[in-house]
Order: sequence, then structure tokens, then C-alpha cells
Amino acid sequence: MGQESLEAHDLIESVTESLEEREHKRDEWNIRVALTTSILAVLAALSNLESEQKTSEAILLKNSAIFFQAKSSDQWSFYQAKKIKLHMSENQLRLEKIMKAPASDLTKLNGLVRKYKAQVKDIRKGALDFEKKRDDLNDASEKALRHHHSFAISVVCFQVSIVLSSMAVMLRRSMLWYVSIGLGSIGLLAFSNGYFLFLR
Repeated sequence: MGQESLEAHDLIESVTESLEEREHKRDEWNIRVALTTSILAVLAALSNLESEQKTSEAILLKNSAIFFQAKSSDQWSFYQAKKIKLHMSENQLRLEKIMKAPASDLTKLNGLVRKYKAQVKDIRKGALDFEKKRDDLNDASEKALRHHHSFAISVVCFQVSIVLSSMAVMLRRSMLWYVSIGLGSIGLLAFSNGYFLFLR
């Protein structure tokens, strides 16, 4: 009986040590999962912040582009009005030449034609400058949207990765944690792309 009691005691001690070792490994694994989940949560928050910032920037740039489009349209309307006055003055000058008008009238009309030509040239240049500013702002807005899209993809990847990490702990499935890490890596790639746009 003493031998059986000793074997049972050894067996209980062995099982207890095995359970403690298993519990220790589980605790270590839970700590690793918690740490990666925390990192993923921080990255998700940063991605979301950058995504919103780039959206705001794109909207602001697009509004500025619309402003310069309106300025350009106004300039082109002004250009057309001056162009009409120029043509009318040129036609008046031709008519006056045909009618043999006095030299003073012809000089006055020549001055008016030169004045309108200079104004038309300046107004056209102004309209083209406004169009260039509009185009530059539209390009900058599109670039900001490309940054936003990349950050938005990273937010989704990080959020799904966090859910998978949580499920891995609840279900005690390390495979879910590995999938979570893989998806988090894709999120990190998209996050980096949000800054550098090395992928289109």
C-alpha cells in the first residue's frame, strides 16, 4: 500500500507540474496575443487619424480648385467681352479708313485697338494662370485621396486583425492569431503605402 500511495502521489505531482507548465505556456501566449493586439489597435488608430486628415485635405484642395475654376470662368467671360470690344473697334477703324475719316479719329481708334489688344492678352494670361492653379489643386486633391485610400485599407486590415486576435484568445486557436498577424502585416504595408505611395 505504501508503494501505491507513493506512485499516486508522484502521479498527482506530475499532473500538477504538467498543468502548471501548460498554464504558464498559455499565459505567455496570451501575453503575446495581447501585445500584438495592442500594437494593432495603436496602428488602427493612427491609420484612421491619417485617413481622416487626408480626406479633409483632399476636400479643402478640391474646394480651392473649384474657387479657381470660378475665377477662370469669370476671366474667360471678361476676355470674351473685351474681345468683342476689340473686334468692334477694329471694324470701326476699317470703316473709318474706308470713309476717309480725319486722322485724329483714326489715331484715337488705333489707340483704342491697341488698348483692347493689350487687355485681351493680359486677361487671357490671367485666365490661363487660374486654370493652371485649378489643375495643380485638382492633382494635389487626387494625390491626397490616394493617400486616404491606402490608409483606409490599413484601418480595415488592422480592425479585422484585432477581431481575429480576440477570437484566437477566446477559442484558444493559435492559427487565428497567425492569420491575424498576417492580416496585420498587410495593414502595415498599406499604412506605409499611405505615407509613401510606392504602390498604386
